[in-house]
Amino acid sequence: MPRLIASLSVVALSGVLACGSSPSADQGTEAQLRASVAAHDSAWQAKDSVGVAQWLAPEYVYVTSTGDLSSREQSLEFLADPTYRLTQVVRSDISITIAGPVARVTSRWEGRGKYEGRPVLDDQTCGQTWVWREGRWQLFTEHCVKRPEPD
Repeated sequence: MPRLIASLSVVALSGVLACGSSPSADQGTEAQLRASVAAHDSAWQAKDSVGVAQWLAPEYVYVTSTGDLSSREQSLEFLADPTYRLTQVVRSDISITIAGPVARVTSRWEGRGKYEGRPVLDDQTCGQTWVWREGRWQLFTEHCVKRPEPD
């Protein structure tokens, strides 16, 4: 009888592990992606260029709200600019869709601070494309547009 109980326990445990197992190594989870987005935002607000760089894919491109393109290197240079400082960063209305090793994140980004002595008052809708690569999420491209001001 103890042997039968042990065997049934192993079978039951195997079933639980199979049902609750994480996705294959080829795909990250939504929880991992949410944590990556939050870590990227925290590093950006702290002006941590090394921290931000770890989240940006080598091919990263940012499409600005004015339609310009900013490469990974240009974005990191902008972050390092001593005249750029954010005092508040809020990302809300986050929606995530994962399709294999690619994910789309849409959100509202609000940032307050200063750049070259002028106030930064960002209120933007952003679309990000993240890729699951080498066991982690990397930000591949991002496009933010200014939200219309309420009437």
